[in-house]
Formats: sequence, structure tokens, C-alpha cells
Amino acid sequence: MDNEINKQNLNGVIMKLMKTMLLVTTSFFLCTGFFGDDDYNFKSSKSQGVGPLKVDLPYVKYEKYFGYVDTSVKPEGKYKDKDAYYLYMWVPAAIDELGVSMVSPAKDKPGKKDFVHSFFKKGMKKDKKAYFDTYLVLDKLDIIDPKKIDKGGKVVKTLKTNDDSSELPKNPGGRKYNSVLRHESEINSPTKALVRGVYRISFTSFRGKVNGSYMATIGSNIPGIKVASSLTKLNELVNKL
Repeated sequence: MDNEINKQNLNGVIMKLMKTMLLVTTSFFLCTGFFGDDDYNFKSSKSQGVGPLKVDLPYVKYEKYFGYVDTSVKPEGKYKDKDAYYLYMWVPAAIDELGVSMVSPAKDKPGKKDFVHSFFKKGMKKDKKAYFDTYLVLDKLDIIDPKKIDKGGKVVKTLKTNDDSSELPKNPGGRKYNSVLRHESEINSPTKALVRGVYRISFTSFRGKVNGSYMATIGSNIPGIKVASSLTKLNELVNKL
């Protein structure tokens, strides 16, 4: 009888050890990107306990936009007296969090489903090594009707900004000057809630001029987000004109 109890205890200990090893191994794979996680696909603000560790969770969906800015591209506005350029996003449903990053120069080649500015290929042929230190601003606009995107709108609230982030790879100058921002929806605040509608990504640089290629990445937990360089083009994408 005692032998049977000892065997059961031993089996229990072995099972616990195996589970712990599995959890630690899984944590290692998640943290190191063993499963092919893209270094540029930054994580969300959510985390999950895996054994003794906490692992930052990736967004369910990532959308990428490739663009290029040089002297032929006119700035679309100003941010703190610096030339600013815009990207527009359509978010089709209420979400809990929205993340945006920008790296320069663009490291990846655009995939078939990525959004690509018409200047990108031309600019990369001209100078694919050109880059700038990114600064991001996320604004919420008052456009909620997909049929009225091209009618324009105004900024309701600046949700987040980011200058330098240590989460992304260094730029060619060896500096971690690429940007990541996240905004969690605040249901009790209409201006800060992430609802269906249009959002604007403004980008500029406080270290020199904006010049070179970039890749903007939008992280979310829903499909259907569209990105374009103008409200007219965004309207075409959303309504498939």
C-alpha cells in the first residue's frame, strides 16, 4: 500500500515538473520569437502569465503601410512647427486597443496584402538607404460614416504620441529612434473611446527633415482596418469604388 502511494506521489511530482518545463519552454519560444515572429510586429499592452513568467501578447492582426518621402512630397501640415505628413486609417468596429509603429528605412519588402504608396518603389530605386528619425501622433477624427470619408472632418482628440522606442530595432545610425505608440479605449470618455471611424497618423522628425522610406504598422485585434495616404484614397478602399 505504501509503495503504491509513493508511486502516485512520484508520478505527481514528475507530472508537475513536466508541466513546468513545458510552460518555461513555451515562454522562451514566445519571448525569443522562435515561431518566426517578426521583430517589427511589436506587442500589445496585454500580457499573460506562463508559468513563472509574464509574456507580452501580440496583436491578433497587423496591417503594414510602406511609403517614401523626399523633397518632391509636400508636407500636409505642421506639428510643433515641424513639417508633418499624414496617413489615414479606417477602423470598422469598436476595439479595445490600437497600436502604431513606424520604422525608417523600411526593412521589409511589401507583401501582397500590404498597403503601398505609389512613391515607394520609385523612392527605393532612387535611395533605399535614406531614413529619418520618426515621431508619431495618433489623432481621432469625427468621421464615423464610411460613405462620408471623402467629405473630410476635424480632429476630435490627440490620443497618443511617441518619439523614441527601445522596442524596435535600431536605425542604421545605431540609435533606437523608431517609434511605437498604443492607445487603450476609454469607454467612459467619448473622445478617447476607440469606436468605428477614421483615425489619422501624423508623422514628422525632430532630428532633421523627413526624408527616406518608412514602414508603418498598425496592430489591433480585429480584421478590416484600411490605411491610405489621403481621405479620398481611404474612401475608395473602404467602399471599393
